Amino acid sequence: MHISTKTSVAAFAAAAILLVAPQALATDISDVGFIDQSAIGELPPFQAARQQFTAFQQNLSPQFQAAIKGKSQADQQAISAKFNQRLAAKQQELFSSLFARAQTAIAAVAANKSLNVVVDKAIVIYGGFDITKDVLDVMNQPGPVVPPVNSPAPSEIGYVDQQQLDALPKAKSAQDSFMQFRQQLQTQLNQQLAGKTDAQKPAIIQSFNSQLSDEQKKVIQPLVDATTKAITNVAKSKGLLLVIDQTSRVYGGTDVTADVVKALQ
Repeated sequence: MHISTKTSVAAFAAAAILLVAPQALATDISDVGFIDQSAIGELPPFQAARQQFTAFQQNLSPQFQAAIKGKSQADQQAISAKFNQRLAAKQQELFSSLFARAQTAIAAVAANKSLNVVVDKAIVIYGGFDITKDVLDVMNQPGPVVPPVNSPAPSEIGYVDQQQLDALPKAKSAQDSFMQFRQQLQTQLNQQLAGKTDAQKPAIIQSFNSQLSDEQKKVIQPLVDATTKAITNVAKSKGLLLVIDQTSRVYGGTDVTADVVKALQ
Protein backbone atom coordinates (compact mmCIF):
# COMPACT_ATOMS: atom_id res chain seq x y z
CA MET A 1 0.00 0.00 0.00
CA HIS A 2 1.47 3.36 -1.02
CA ILE A 3 0.52 6.87 -0.05
CA SER A 4 -0.94 8.60 -3.08
CA THR A 5 0.71 11.99 -3.68
CA LYS A 6 2.93 13.97 -6.00
CA THR A 7 6.41 14.34 -4.57
CA SER A 8 8.27 16.38 -7.15
CA VAL A 9 8.83 20.09 -6.74
CA ALA A 10 8.49 20.25 -10.52
CA ALA A 11 4.94 18.96 -10.38
CA PHE A 12 3.92 21.91 -8.24
CA ALA A 13 6.08 24.61 -9.77
CA ALA A 14 5.15 23.66 -13.33
CA ALA A 15 1.51 24.18 -12.45
CA ALA A 16 2.40 27.50 -10.90
CA ILE A 17 4.09 28.62 -14.10
CA LEU A 18 0.81 28.58 -15.99
CA LEU A 19 -0.73 30.86 -13.39
CA VAL A 20 1.44 33.70 -14.64
CA ALA A 21 -0.72 34.18 -17.69
CA PRO A 22 -3.96 36.22 -17.54
CA GLN A 23 -5.49 33.63 -19.89
CA ALA A 24 -3.89 30.60 -21.51
CA LEU A 25 -3.10 31.51 -25.11
CA ALA A 26 -5.86 34.08 -25.38
CA THR A 27 -7.50 35.27 -28.59
CA ASP A 28 -5.38 38.39 -29.08
CA ILE A 29 -2.19 36.38 -29.53
CA SER A 30 -2.01 36.05 -33.30
CA ASP A 31 1.53 34.71 -33.70
CA VAL A 32 1.08 31.46 -31.77
CA GLY A 33 0.63 28.06 -33.35
CA PHE A 34 0.18 24.65 -31.83
CA ILE A 35 0.88 21.11 -32.95
CA ASP A 36 -0.20 17.63 -31.96
CA GLN A 37 3.21 16.07 -31.45
CA SER A 38 1.70 12.60 -31.07
CA ALA A 39 0.61 12.80 -34.72
CA ILE A 40 4.24 13.25 -35.75
CA GLY A 41 5.17 10.22 -33.66
CA GLU A 42 2.69 8.11 -35.64
CA LEU A 43 4.39 8.77 -38.97
CA PRO A 44 5.82 5.56 -40.53
CA PRO A 45 9.50 6.54 -40.05
CA PHE A 46 8.92 7.07 -36.31
CA GLN A 47 6.99 3.82 -36.01
CA ALA A 48 9.77 1.94 -37.76
CA ALA A 49 12.37 3.52 -35.48
CA ARG A 50 10.39 2.52 -32.39
CA GLN A 51 10.13 -1.05 -33.61
CA GLN A 52 13.88 -1.19 -34.19
CA PHE A 53 14.57 0.27 -30.77
CA THR A 54 12.21 -2.19 -29.07
CA ALA A 55 13.90 -5.09 -30.85
CA PHE A 56 17.31 -3.77 -29.77
CA GLN A 57 16.12 -3.56 -26.14
CA GLN A 58 14.76 -7.09 -26.24
CA ASN A 59 18.02 -8.44 -27.66
CA LEU A 60 20.05 -6.53 -25.09
CA SER A 61 18.02 -7.64 -22.07
CA PRO A 62 19.35 -11.25 -21.92
CA GLN A 63 22.90 -9.97 -22.31
CA PHE A 64 22.36 -7.59 -19.40
CA GLN A 65 20.89 -10.29 -17.16
CA ALA A 66 23.80 -12.60 -17.96
CA ALA A 67 26.33 -9.83 -17.31
CA ILE A 68 25.04 -8.96 -13.82
CA LYS A 69 24.47 -12.53 -12.65
CA GLY A 70 26.52 -13.22 -9.54
CA LYS A 71 28.04 -9.73 -9.49
CA SER A 72 28.22 -7.40 -6.51
CA GLN A 73 25.85 -4.46 -6.27
CA ALA A 74 28.62 -2.04 -7.24
CA ASP A 75 29.52 -4.12 -10.28
CA GLN A 76 25.86 -4.39 -11.25
CA GLN A 77 25.51 -0.62 -11.13
CA ALA A 78 28.58 -0.18 -13.34
CA ILE A 79 27.32 -2.77 -15.82
CA SER A 80 23.88 -1.17 -15.81
CA ALA A 81 25.42 2.21 -16.64
CA LYS A 82 27.25 0.72 -19.63
CA PHE A 83 24.11 -0.95 -20.97
CA ASN A 84 22.13 2.26 -20.52
CA GLN A 85 24.80 4.05 -22.54
CA ARG A 86 24.33 1.51 -25.33
CA LEU A 87 20.57 2.09 -25.24
CA ALA A 88 21.01 5.85 -25.32
CA ALA A 89 23.42 5.60 -28.24
CA LYS A 90 20.98 3.41 -30.19
CA GLN A 91 18.15 5.80 -29.45
CA GLN A 92 20.25 8.68 -30.70
CA GLU A 93 21.15 6.75 -33.83
CA LEU A 94 17.53 5.91 -34.66
CA PHE A 95 15.72 9.10 -33.71
CA SER A 96 18.07 12.09 -33.94
CA SER A 97 17.64 12.63 -37.69
CA LEU A 98 13.86 12.16 -37.40
CA PHE A 99 13.58 14.71 -34.62
CA ALA A 100 15.78 17.13 -36.55
CA ARG A 101 13.58 16.77 -39.64
CA ALA A 102 10.45 17.35 -37.53
CA GLN A 103 11.93 20.42 -35.88
CA THR A 104 12.97 21.86 -39.23
CA ALA A 105 9.51 21.19 -40.65
CA ILE A 106 7.89 22.98 -37.71
CA ALA A 107 10.23 25.94 -38.13
CA ALA A 108 9.52 26.10 -41.88
CA VAL A 109 5.75 26.03 -41.41
CA ALA A 110 5.92 28.56 -38.57
CA ALA A 111 7.99 30.94 -40.68
CA ASN A 112 5.63 30.54 -43.65
CA LYS A 113 2.65 31.42 -41.44
CA SER A 114 4.45 34.22 -39.56
CA LEU A 115 4.25 32.39 -36.24
CA ASN A 116 6.84 33.24 -33.63
CA VAL A 117 5.90 30.47 -31.21
CA VAL A 118 4.63 26.91 -31.53
CA VAL A 119 3.47 25.03 -28.44
CA ASP A 120 2.15 21.56 -27.74
CA LYS A 121 -1.55 21.13 -28.41
CA ALA A 122 -2.05 19.65 -24.95
CA ILE A 123 -1.79 23.05 -23.21
CA VAL A 124 -4.11 24.94 -25.57
CA ILE A 125 -7.66 25.50 -24.40
CA TYR A 126 -8.63 28.26 -26.80
CA GLY A 127 -6.97 30.27 -29.56
CA GLY A 128 -3.84 29.70 -31.60
CA PHE A 129 -3.42 28.09 -35.01
CA ASP A 130 -3.27 24.35 -35.54
CA ILE A 131 -0.34 23.62 -37.87
CA THR A 132 -0.28 19.85 -37.37
CA LYS A 133 -1.47 18.97 -40.89
CA ASP A 134 0.91 21.46 -42.50
CA VAL A 135 3.87 19.99 -40.62
CA LEU A 136 2.87 16.44 -41.50
CA ASP A 137 2.60 17.42 -45.18
CA VAL A 138 6.10 18.88 -45.10
CA MET A 139 7.54 15.84 -43.35
CA ASN A 140 5.92 13.49 -45.83
CA GLN A 141 7.50 15.25 -48.79
CA PRO A 142 10.49 13.50 -50.38
CA GLY A 143 13.94 14.93 -49.93
CA PRO A 144 15.35 17.19 -47.22
CA VAL A 145 13.27 19.86 -45.49
CA VAL A 146 14.56 23.36 -46.17
CA PRO A 147 14.93 25.39 -42.95
CA PRO A 148 13.68 28.99 -42.81
CA VAL A 149 16.13 31.78 -43.52
CA ASN A 150 15.27 33.86 -40.45
CA SER A 151 15.02 32.99 -36.77
CA PRO A 152 11.70 33.60 -35.00
CA ALA A 153 11.14 37.16 -33.81
CA PRO A 154 11.10 37.96 -30.08
CA SER A 155 7.89 36.70 -28.55
CA GLU A 156 5.54 37.65 -25.73
CA ILE A 157 5.41 33.97 -24.83
CA GLY A 158 8.12 32.95 -22.36
CA TYR A 159 9.29 29.58 -21.15
CA VAL A 160 11.39 28.16 -18.34
CA ASP A 161 13.38 24.97 -18.00
CA GLN A 162 11.89 23.38 -14.89
CA GLN A 163 14.81 20.94 -14.62
CA GLN A 164 17.20 23.83 -14.05
CA LEU A 165 14.93 25.20 -11.33
CA ASP A 166 14.75 21.79 -9.67
CA ALA A 167 18.56 21.58 -9.72
CA LEU A 168 18.91 24.66 -7.51
CA PRO A 169 20.24 23.78 -4.02
CA LYS A 170 17.12 24.99 -2.19
CA ALA A 171 14.86 22.96 -4.49
CA LYS A 172 16.94 19.79 -4.12
CA SER A 173 17.08 20.24 -0.35
CA ALA A 174 13.30 20.66 -0.12
CA GLN A 175 12.60 17.65 -2.29
CA ASP A 176 15.14 15.46 -0.49
CA SER A 177 13.66 16.43 2.87
CA PHE A 178 10.15 15.67 1.71
CA MET A 179 11.12 12.34 0.14
CA GLN A 180 12.85 11.28 3.36
CA PHE A 181 9.74 12.15 5.34
CA ARG A 182 7.57 10.24 2.88
CA GLN A 183 9.74 7.12 3.09
CA GLN A 184 9.64 7.18 6.87
CA LEU A 185 5.89 7.66 6.79
CA GLN A 186 5.50 4.82 4.31
CA THR A 187 7.36 2.47 6.66
CA GLN A 188 5.12 3.48 9.56
CA LEU A 189 2.04 3.07 7.39
CA ASN A 190 3.02 -0.46 6.36
CA GLN A 191 3.60 -1.37 10.00
CA GLN A 192 0.24 0.00 11.15
CA LEU A 193 -1.64 -1.65 8.30
CA ALA A 194 -0.26 -5.07 9.15
CA GLY A 195 -2.98 -7.25 10.63
CA LYS A 196 -5.69 -4.62 10.25
CA THR A 197 -9.07 -5.40 8.72
CA ASP A 198 -10.25 -3.86 5.46
CA ALA A 199 -12.67 -1.75 7.48
CA GLN A 200 -9.85 -0.31 9.63
CA LYS A 201 -7.39 0.46 6.82
CA PRO A 202 -9.09 3.51 5.19
CA ALA A 203 -8.95 5.58 8.38
CA ILE A 204 -5.26 4.77 8.87
CA ILE A 205 -4.42 5.66 5.27
CA GLN A 206 -6.42 8.90 5.50
CA SER A 207 -4.49 9.90 8.61
CA PHE A 208 -1.12 9.29 6.98
CA ASN A 209 -2.14 11.12 3.79
CA SER A 210 -3.16 14.07 5.94
CA GLN A 211 0.29 14.08 7.58
CA LEU A 212 1.94 13.93 4.19
CA SER A 213 -0.18 16.81 2.91
CA ASP A 214 0.79 18.91 5.93
CA GLU A 215 4.48 18.18 5.30
CA GLN A 216 4.03 19.13 1.65
CA LYS A 217 2.60 22.48 2.63
CA LYS A 218 5.43 23.08 5.08
CA VAL A 219 8.37 22.00 2.92
CA ILE A 220 7.33 22.27 -0.72
CA GLN A 221 4.74 25.05 -0.83
CA PRO A 222 7.11 27.89 0.19
CA LEU A 223 9.37 26.96 -2.71
CA VAL A 224 6.41 26.84 -5.09
CA ASP A 225 5.30 30.27 -3.90
CA ALA A 226 8.79 31.68 -4.35
CA THR A 227 9.03 30.19 -7.84
CA THR A 228 5.65 31.58 -8.85
CA LYS A 229 6.61 35.02 -7.56
CA ALA A 230 9.95 34.95 -9.37
CA ILE A 231 8.39 33.90 -12.68
CA THR A 232 5.64 36.49 -12.33
CA ASN A 233 8.12 39.30 -11.67
CA VAL A 234 10.34 38.27 -14.57
CA ALA A 235 7.34 37.99 -16.89
CA LYS A 236 6.13 41.46 -15.94
CA SER A 237 9.58 42.99 -16.34
CA LYS A 238 9.87 41.56 -19.86
CA GLY A 239 6.29 42.30 -20.88
CA LEU A 240 5.39 38.65 -21.40
CA LEU A 241 1.77 37.56 -21.77
CA LEU A 242 2.40 33.95 -20.86
CA VAL A 243 5.11 31.74 -19.40
CA ILE A 244 5.04 27.98 -19.95
CA ASP A 245 7.27 25.04 -19.11
CA GLN A 246 9.90 24.27 -21.72
CA THR A 247 8.43 20.80 -22.21
CA SER A 248 5.31 22.41 -23.71
CA ARG A 249 7.32 24.64 -26.06
CA VAL A 250 7.96 23.28 -29.53
CA TYR A 251 9.41 26.28 -31.36
CA GLY A 252 10.28 29.91 -30.65
CA GLY A 253 9.46 31.76 -27.45
CA THR A 254 11.55 33.76 -24.99
CA ASP A 255 13.75 31.78 -22.61
CA VAL A 256 13.55 33.36 -19.15
CA THR A 257 15.15 30.47 -17.25
CA ALA A 258 18.35 32.33 -16.39
CA ASP A 259 16.37 35.33 -15.11
CA VAL A 260 14.18 33.12 -12.90
CA VAL A 261 17.20 31.19 -11.59
CA LYS A 262 18.89 34.48 -10.68
CA ALA A 263 15.75 35.70 -8.91
CA LEU A 264 15.54 32.49 -6.86
CA GLN A 265 19.19 32.46 -5.75
